[in-house]
Amino acid sequence: MRRWRSHLAAFHLRDLWWRVLDRLEGSRAWRLALYITVAAVAAGATLWFWVYPGWSKRNAIKIARDWLASGHLRYAAEAAQQAAALAPESPEPWQIAAELARRGGQMDKALEYARRAAELAPTDPVYTIGWAAQALQADQPQEAERVLNRLPAPNEAGSAHAQRLRGEIARRQLRFSEAQARFEAAARLDGPLAIDEVPLGLILLNAADQAERSRGLAVLTKWSTDREWGPTALRTLLADASARNDKPAMLRWAEALRAHPSRTVTDMSACLLAIARSDEARLVGILATLERDHAATPQAAAQLLGWLNEIGRPADAIEWFKTLPADAMQRPPLCALAAEALRAAARWAELRTWVDGKDWGADADFLRWTYALQADRMLKDEGAAQEQWRSLYGHAQLHGAHALFAAANLYSWGQTKEAEALWWRVAEQTGQPAIEAAGALARHYQVSRDAEGQYRVFRRLYSLRNQDAAVGNNYAFFATLTGRDQTIAHRIARANLDAQPANPVYMATFAFTLIEQSRAAEALTLLKPRAGEAASSPALAFVYGLALAGTGNLAEARILLHSLPPDSLTAREVELVRAALKD
Repeated sequence: MRRWRSHLAAFHLRDLWWRVLDRLEGSRAWRLALYITVAAVAAGATLWFWVYPGWSKRNAIKIARDWLASGHLRYAAEAAQQAAALAPESPEPWQIAAELARRGGQMDKALEYARRAAELAPTDPVYTIGWAAQALQADQPQEAERVLNRLPAPNEAGSAHAQRLRGEIARRQLRFSEAQARFEAAARLDGPLAIDEVPLGLILLNAADQAERSRGLAVLTKWSTDREWGPTALRTLLADASARNDKPAMLRWAEALRAHPSRTVTDMSACLLAIARSDEARLVGILATLERDHAATPQAAAQLLGWLNEIGRPADAIEWFKTLPADAMQRPPLCALAAEALRAAARWAELRTWVDGKDWGADADFLRWTYALQADRMLKDEGAAQEQWRSLYGHAQLHGAHALFAAANLYSWGQTKEAEALWWRVAEQTGQPAIEAAGALARHYQVSRDAEGQYRVFRRLYSLRNQDAAVGNNYAFFATLTGRDQTIAHRIARANLDAQPANPVYMATFAFTLIEQSRAAEALTLLKPRAGEAASSPALAFVYGLALAGTGNLAEARILLHSLPPDSLTAREVELVRAALKD
């Protein structure tokens, strides 16, 4: 029965097929419809398998760029992720990711993404220049220069962006003639744009030739009313006038910056300071207006008190805040700004009265203890000062951000011992506050030329960020310098050099580990090909000089090592140089 039904079904299908063929043979319209249908299906399949994926990639990238241009960074990030998933080997999603990271202040990530984009399109100058730009913004001018060196000469000569980057690198390295030539080249390529002419004006303003300086003044004045670039031009003109103590120019540019619609709140203190230096009577009139207008709200009052403290007029701040409502003055931020005015005016008894027994709230009491500590110290009341210190130090255990702020204040007031103790209290914790505290300690030990301190802090930083090559390099160098962790230091220095063989600082650190292992000849062999860079790299000059001394080339070593600024070396490095040269 089943077999019979199967034959019957086959018969019907064959019958249907022959009928279709008969219809096609007898009807031109049917044949045309069939041909169109087949062509449409083929075209659809082609579009689906070949054209549609390409369109999807381009559309995802376009959407990401549109969101980025409109300032919707979250949507731009989502679109960029989709584009990267659709086109993992395309450089454009990585370029967008780099821009997103830059806008978010993540310069290291921006550089990483820009580098990846350039690696995916090594022959496209747009991505190479983008890589160099992100390197410069991440404060890596050496990498930016190495990247630009990859550009073919015609591509570099024809790119205003590349010329600007070269100009900025030269400016940072104080090669002003080259910087001027580069920005002028960019201006010729771009036309009269502020992005080229404002940096050029800054360079010309510092020229020794009066004609060039006048040209710089003219260029910056030209852009001083521009909505976007005007504040930058005015800040430059104001700083130049202040440096030269040109009082009429100070007053002119301070008033212009104060009136500019795009000026920032922080510009006001610079403007007020310049006006104070150039025309006291004018400042008195401005302050009278500001005091009347800023008394309306606590927020506005805090703003004016901050400006008065910043420009060094605490007496004016004290006189004014005493006219403000007493209840508002006992709440942050006004209470802290008033304390700062009293501290700056050295009114220690008044400051102790202002902070003693008060309650500024859980988020500001640490500041009250900090000011109380300073007042008690200046009043020679050590018992009271120790009580304030115990409160502040105990608070730092759980409130790292508060401790960082207090330490920065104490350090600026000359209380170095307490600031250092607070920074270490935070550095022994985890997270971003610990990294910031370690960074503050590194700067402190650099200024004090303390190699032991540098070793301790970079060891701690390395435990927090062991993937950061720069941190690892510093740890390896100071460990070697102080005779600690020699095996670990050598391993870190070797790994850094293997990863970045062109980096002169990493090469110097690895060579230094060899020297400290009594392998000066190996270190010298390693460094000799880079000898020409010693003049521009203090790290390389230091180690190369030691390698020369260690192999008996004392005359050459003496020339190189004596060229190093002594203030740039730790006390331990100075001892090492003297021992190497047998001075």
